[in-house]
Amino acid sequence: MTPKQFVAAVKTEVFDPAVGEAALQPRGRRPHPGLVATWDWYSGLADRDKALVHQAMRIAAYGSVFGFFAVLDGARVIDDVPHGELELTYVDPGGSRVQLNMPHIEELHSLWTEQVFPYTEPLPD
Repeated sequence: MTPKQFVAAVKTEVFDPAVGEAALQPRGRRPHPGLVATWDWYSGLADRDKALVHQAMRIAAYGSVFGFFAVLDGARVIDDVPHGELELTYVDPGGSRVQLNMPHIEELHSLWTEQVFPYTEPLPD
């Protein structure tokens, strides 16, 4: 797995499900009342307003994933001085190891912005 493949997998498996309408739908036998209230509110919106909610969800999810990748890259620190380093390693089924966060070569948060950048997406009419 390469850093680009990892970022693409995060988009598919983490970001896309978080920004879809299904993320708002209450699940389970007794969903939390807050989720039910949010779904009821969302369901009553006009299509344009639903699209704006979807855009807001994309912006929020983008920012969260960007921030997490920036932490993995060391661009945002999570510890006191002197700062340590985080290493994200993929181990394939054969045991080969690949470091996925190598900010001196390619930053994950930059690759993320190449994959997703909701600020340049057209707003709904």
